[in-house]
Amino acid sequence: MTEEVRVRIAPSPTGFFHIGSARTALYNWLFARHHNGKFILRIEDTDINRSSQEMTGVILDSLRWLGLDWDEGPEIGGSYGPYFQSERKNIYNDYAQSLIKTGNAYWCYCTPEEIERERNEYFSKKMNWRHRCREKYSQEEISKRKRRGILPALRFSFPLDKKIAFVDLIHGRVEKETSDIEDFVILKSDGMPTYNFACVIDDHLMKITHIIRGVEHIANTPKQILLYEIFNFPFPEFAHLPVILGTDRKKLSKRFGARSVLDYKNEGYLAEALVNFLALLGWSPGGDEEIMDLARMTKIFSLNRINPANAIYDETKLEWMNNHYIINRISEKKFLELIKPFVIKTGLVSEEEYNRREEFINRVCNLMRPRLKILSDIINAKYFFTEDFEYNEDALKKYFNPGTIERMKKFKSQIEMLQEFNAQNIENLLRNFAANNMLKSKDLIHPLRVFITGQDGGPGLFEVMELLGKEKCLKRIEGVINRYEKNRS
Repeated sequence: MTEEVRVRIAPSPTGFFHIGSARTALYNWLFARHHNGKFILRIEDTDINRSSQEMTGVILDSLRWLGLDWDEGPEIGGSYGPYFQSERKNIYNDYAQSLIKTGNAYWCYCTPEEIERERNEYFSKKMNWRHRCREKYSQEEISKRKRRGILPALRFSFPLDKKIAFVDLIHGRVEKETSDIEDFVILKSDGMPTYNFACVIDDHLMKITHIIRGVEHIANTPKQILLYEIFNFPFPEFAHLPVILGTDRKKLSKRFGARSVLDYKNEGYLAEALVNFLALLGWSPGGDEEIMDLARMTKIFSLNRINPANAIYDETKLEWMNNHYIINRISEKKFLELIKPFVIKTGLVSEEEYNRREEFINRVCNLMRPRLKILSDIINAKYFFTEDFEYNEDALKKYFNPGTIERMKKFKSQIEMLQEFNAQNIENLLRNFAANNMLKSKDLIHPLRVFITGQDGGPGLFEVMELLGKEKCLKRIEGVINRYEKNRS
């Protein structure tokens, strides 16, 4: 590309920063970095009542956590600011006035109630609704409405018989008849610009070369293209990303993916794993390659490999990928650094106890590490820290029979005689006991795990027993035996 690539994301600080916004940010970032261009962050905060500094902070924190640094925008500035739309109101007003002077915009004095009635009337007749009121009111009626205190909105005067066409870099050629488009509002009655108007002005002034955004905006593009034409602005390239659906092929819900990016952080997903997963929601590097860091993605990223079909958010795959990163892509030191807050906030230990028993807790965490889909899964290690843990009742009932209880009594007596209580000696003891009693090792391992941990799965049983210690293991086996005998009496 001969000119410098400049892309942007423009989130609104009216809610949390979700998966869809994060993927859009990632694709823009990768495209910019691949072409040695600029990634710009602009905050679309024209909805004064709903925008907040807190949500702006969430956007910035989310991008930082994902590792997506911006070249221009909040906190660092740039040559084309301000980067908050609420600070650019005078700029929009100047361009709006130029449209009025050229007859390409007019003031609309229709009330919201009138527009709603009109819309409902059209819908009741199953007709397409396209609001236009260029010559609806006489000057006398307009004067009356001004006296009544009705504040007008400024509408763009859309040409009636024109075909707008553009080539989308993902979806190909798109055409739209202007007869299907209403005279859309460009300045609201409070003087703030609408999305379609402000983003055209900003993207031009900020020299944006490529607009990469969600496919829900493809319907806005013809409106924006006409504004580019009226202002004689050069056209950017457009690329509209596919919708992200759940595995049920429905819109993402809170149960399936529609969570804040920082929720993923708080649940114990690694940023690197989430970024890797997001990259594959619509884009493919080709071949079987799936595990990639940002450096690798930057090298091979291309809009040509984005599939226009809906992308499927599969949390099972995200958990698999996160587990892979936990096991294989971070050092032990980094793992222990990341897991520490989860050990404390899940209530396994206090910070004081963590510092006092750090060596033991680190051994527990390392033992649990291969089984962690997310870092907060460390809660499943509760049986290492307290006797107040829940037993899997279904698993327990499976072993509540005279044969199993008798075997556990005999094996318990063997454990009592074991001098050096370590994983290797415990395993040798169990396998010898099984062989001498014509049993399979699993006939002891499975019930023993449930008796000691309350669970029917987990890390290596012998390593678990070593960490728990001989006294605690014997006490728990005895406790389950007593519970069984009490239930029988």
